[in-house]
Amino acid sequence: MKSHSPSRFSFSSCCLLLALCLLVVLGSGCQTVSLPKPKPKPYEPANFAATRTHLAPELVNVAVMPPEVQPGTATGYDPTLRLLQQVHQSELMKTRAFGVRLIRPDMLKPLLGRQHVRANQPMPEALFQVLREQLDCQAVLFSQLTTLRTMAPMKMGWHMKLIDTDTLETIWEIDEIFDAGNIHVAAAAEDYYETQLSAAFRKPDAELVLASPRLFGQYTLDSVFSTLPPRK
Repeated sequence: MKSHSPSRFSFSSCCLLLALCLLVVLGSGCQTVSLPKPKPKPYEPANFAATRTHLAPELVNVAVMPPEVQPGTATGYDPTLRLLQQVHQSELMKTRAFGVRLIRPDMLKPLLGRQHVRANQPMPEALFQVLREQLDCQAVLFSQLTTLRTMAPMKMGWHMKLIDTDTLETIWEIDEIFDAGNIHVAAAAEDYYETQLSAAFRKPDAELVLASPRLFGQYTLDSVFSTLPPRK
């Protein structure tokens, strides 16, 4: 009687064992490896317009009116509104687009006989002449906080208008609402935090910008001012 060859049996067994091991490895790999979710595209402001491609060299100083608040928006938000006024000032200066001349209500009284000038109301005829001739401002910036929600998801809206004090032409205008509940807005805010702010915090956490009115306000204003016409 012929006996089976030991060497042939051993080779066949090894091949079968190797194939089984390979199937186990591939099977377990398919269960544990998962592809990362694609990151949403960061939001970019689109509701703005400019009548000039660049800020003219002659536009050196801009009179900046105190940010207004749309009626009904301010209820119960006084500390946050004061905070956003400070952030508005600091973020505008960061642009280095022009010299900033902050106009306080007490400055308007002796010049115009009134302390408040609102962009959505008829303006005194002398306003632009005073800003141009007495304060050496070639343009004036009006800003209004149109929407505010500090509970998650936060929401802030800004309407701004830059007007030439000589021709009264609107150089630039924007009307945007930033809703952190929108995944694209949240992605843009987190990108801003990671690239501009995280170094200032001991424990970088991109979601912090979605929980802090100050940080979210910085993001929204940085985004708004990024649409200003550039310098040549």
